[in-house]
Amino acid sequence: MPSTITISILLGARLGLLAGFLLAAVITDTAARKIPNKLVLGGLAVAFLCQGLFFGGSGLLDGAKGMGLGFVLFLPLYLLRAMGAGDVKLMAMVGAFTGMQDIVGIVLFTFVAGGVLSLAFALKLKSLHRLINNMKYLTLAGMSKVAAGKMPVNDFPVNSIGTLPYAWAITLGTAGYFVWRSL
Repeated sequence: MPSTITISILLGARLGLLAGFLLAAVITDTAARKIPNKLVLGGLAVAFLCQGLFFGGSGLLDGAKGMGLGFVLFLPLYLLRAMGAGDVKLMAMVGAFTGMQDIVGIVLFTFVAGGVLSLAFALKLKSLHRLINNMKYLTLAGMSKVAAGKMPVNDFPVNSIGTLPYAWAITLGTAGYFVWRSL
């Protein structure tokens, strides 16, 4: 049975590797507005290697559950065209590293970080009014479609203020969650 200190070192190493992959995603997403599949697949391979080495079969299962839940929680935003596929795959990779017990908290912290970053982005571009109008329109249009029994997909493009490299939000949300959890 590994000691508490050994477990802490292993968890720290796993989170350090995750931080490296997230940093690489931030750099590529900022530069090219794309998160390469090679980066995500490499991250998944390392995540499952860590899970298997550190925790055995139960770690592999927990990593698979975390990956699936991270993917499922972000998939609706991709289907609604509010997020890119790379962001969904990146959150699945985060879930593979962290497991099922942490991914819901990480997703919630990521949404908060994304909201704060969106507000900062809108303020920087002096487009806060347009952002608020877009949110009202998308919310009302989506609710009316759901009420009519349809998918809440936006048929008409809104006057976007730009795109946000969401790897930033995923990275800040993940880090924020672990800081909060350690308090």
